[in-house]
Amino acid sequence: NKKPVVYYGSSITQGGCASRPGMSYPAIISRKFDCDYINLGFSGNARAEDEMIEYIKNLDMSIFVYDYDHNAPTVEHLEKTHEKMFKIIREQNPELPVIMMSRPRCFLNEQEKERFEIIRKTYTDAIANGDKNVYLIDGKTLMKDTENDGTVDDAHPNDLGFYSMAKAV
Repeated sequence: NKKPVVYYGSSITQGGCASRPGMSYPAIISRKFDCDYINLGFSGNARAEDEMIEYIKNLDMSIFVYDYDHNAPTVEHLEKTHEKMFKIIREQNPELPVIMMSRPRCFLNEQEKERFEIIRKTYTDAIANGDKNVYLIDGKTLMKDTENDGTVDDAHPNDLGFYSMAKAV
């Protein structure tokens, strides 16, 4: 594929806590499929800002993957921005495959369950509107190969966690 895969998200997307840059899940996927990628992972700062949405929607990309849930400061912020981001990018890129991901976690507390439902709603609304090129990967699926040993702090994946995420994606 000549167009890069674009990833947008948190320090997890960035590759924080990987033992080396090549062990982030975007890098693993890039090697596996011999495709270029743009990593827009920002530790603590990816919050679906209007300026970032405008920038991303104009990128020439083959796939868009987004998972900024960890950086959305509140449930309300995620609810206000998640579907909005999808719709703006979809409007500009009607055929683009879009992958939505939730936090890579096997067990969710009540607030994390609320956050996942917001992401799932964006996905189900897209499907209900006839979108056939949108995908959702939940955190349990992302971490299924880790037996709960895939993070360094119950949030940031280690190399095993990133490998599991890459396999899921």
